[in-house]
Amino acid sequence: MNKQSLLTRLETLFNIPEVKKEFPSQETCIDWANKVAPLLRFNNQYYVNFTQNALKMNLPLSSHTLMPAFRIMTSQVQMAIEELRMDIEQGGEFPDNSSDEDVQYVDKSRLLELRNSADTQFDLSRLIRILEELNICYKNHCNISGIMLTRALLDHVPPIFSCKNFSEVANNYSGSKSFKESMNHLEISSRKIADQHLHTQVRQKESLPNRTQVNFSNDIDVLLSEIVRVLK
Repeated sequence: MNKQSLLTRLETLFNIPEVKKEFPSQETCIDWANKVAPLLRFNNQYYVNFTQNALKMNLPLSSHTLMPAFRIMTSQVQMAIEELRMDIEQGGEFPDNSSDEDVQYVDKSRLLELRNSADTQFDLSRLIRILEELNICYKNHCNISGIMLTRALLDHVPPIFSCKNFSEVANNYSGSKSFKESMNHLEISSRKIADQHLHTQVRQKESLPNRTQVNFSNDIDVLLSEIVRVLK
């Protein structure tokens, strides 16, 4: 998609009446977010800020909580539109950051840190393979498999933190406040989304998850960085 086509698509989605007023349901807002998110991948900052707040739209939260998140989402779209307009006017090259060949859900450097861990108490081979398969799933748009692997990851790592389950990691582990907030987001949001796709039986109509819905890469990296620190 070239710059002008991308701009036109973003403007069309941004200017629908529901964005200015109110979506008739949380589901229609999620559908809108799912259409917008892939268009923001030309700028990673817009994409990450948008998707982090879009994840909240999947949760049973009050409008008092959801509205600030939605305002951040729309501000990211507006900034993306302005950046594209300026880029088109200046005739600059459009940065191609969306090649799937370069996409890594789990950062390569983080995987390398885990592979090089000298800890002898825990065998990290299964953990590393889970992370490698998360990258494979993300690259190939295997979104249902990806969220299931995320759940498997959370069930696998608690002993590293001397905990029985991930709920204990999120609530009782003596990490920083920001670490606990990220772990609570993983525990609550990713588990609910994983449960939805693990336990929902066949229906007459279906809505499949996309990358926006199952993307917990930022919180997972926070988790992995703490694992690396603990094992040093």
